Amino acid sequence: MKLKLEDKLKIITMYEGGDLISSISKKFKVCESVIRGIERQYREHGIESFKAKGKNMKYSPEFKMEIVNRVLNGDSKNSIASELCVNVGMIHAWVKKYQELGYNGLTTKQGRPRKMKDKNIQQKIVNNSNKLDDKDKIIKELEERNTQLEMENYLLKKLRALVQQRNGQQNEKK
Repeated sequence: MKLKLEDKLKIITMYEGGDLISSISKKFKVCESVIRGIERQYREHGIESFKAKGKNMKYSPEFKMEIVNRVLNGDSKNSIASELCVNVGMIHAWVKKYQELGYNGLTTKQGRPRKMKDKNIQQKIVNNSNKLDDKDKIIKELEERNTQLEMENYLLKKLRALVQQRNGQQNEKK
């Protein structure tokens, strides 16, 4: 469940009022670690850190790499997130992408491609699709040929095994 600004302010008020973290977490139906994170973020950065920063924040690959290096060097993802006011889930994703794809994983663009309304661009797409159709045909033919060769190879191996087995039986009879 995503907590709204009002909920986070209530949590801070309750925490400062002496309520237990367990009771606060039950009331808002979130984990105790979420309550601790909210409290830490408030303590380190104040109320301003909870206000919306705007959607689709873009971070440079260098910034992401710096955070990934800190995580790999043993810093806690939660502490980094609260220190820099960055979502913990994003840090998890950056580390995972770095481990899978290296630095290039941090530089790739994401999201939905933009809509193309320009007729010239659409015409280029049509022309390219014709070229792709030719390439697709060639690829399909090559895949069929590959399948045929794999089948022949499999049958030849089976035949060889049968011949060797027959020769082995004939040698035993002698």
